[in-house]
Amino acid sequence: MNAAAWAVLLTVLVAGWVVLDGAVQGTGATLLQERDHDGGYRRREPAERRVVLGAVGPLLLPGEVWLVAAIGVLVGVFPHAEAELLNTGRPVAITLIASWVLRDAGIWLRSRRPGRIWRDGWDVVLVVASIVLAGSWGALLGAAWGSGLAALALGIVAVVVTRLHGDAVVAWRLRRTGPLPAIVTSVMIVAPVVGTAVAAWPRLVAGGISPEAMASLGIVAMVVLPVILALQVLAWRLVARPLGRRDTLFF
Repeated sequence: MNAAAWAVLLTVLVAGWVVLDGAVQGTGATLLQERDHDGGYRRREPAERRVVLGAVGPLLLPGEVWLVAAIGVLVGVFPHAEAELLNTGRPVAITLIASWVLRDAGIWLRSRRPGRIWRDGWDVVLVVASIVLAGSWGALLGAAWGSGLAALALGIVAVVVTRLHGDAVVAWRLRRTGPLPAIVTSVMIVAPVVGTAVAAWPRLVAGGISPEAMASLGIVAMVVLPVILALQVLAWRLVARPLGRRDTLFF
């Protein structure tokens, strides 16, 4: 595999993560309220929150596998690009990691103990962390452009689009709509990733490791990629079927 092939793989891995985890982020951001038929908002009851989290729950771990794989490619194949990105957007990257950890903690801990105070407290953490995670991810993309204005704009776009994407995936999983809205929001959420990859392409490819090392890592990729694809197929099968009671047991 040459530098161009690795860059394409990195883009695909990041795109896979934003589609899967973007639905979780958007659902987390709107966990406490939803739009009603009159166009306003109403507060979700605890049982409803479990249902919407169960709708996107199967996407959480497979999505994080895509992210870990993308980080591995960035660090292992494009170390200069990774160092440049961290130098430019270190505070954003730290915020992203912290909000990622808190978001996951909120998802897994909200139902581990009885009591409304415990659950509602973690639900607030989950909402705030989901919004910050989406915004910091968009800002990190903007940092790759080397522009503070791009970081601000893409941060806002990421928060808005992830909310739309989460709503679309939940509506599809609950069979309120067909898959088309989720497909449209998937394209919307991937567009900034592709645009950033195109803009950063010359610097990314030029900052790769030696061709010999890329070829050696290519062997590892051929082993890891089938596992990632298998998890993607599993996630798709879980989401494509109707939501059942067991899907909400862990949330």
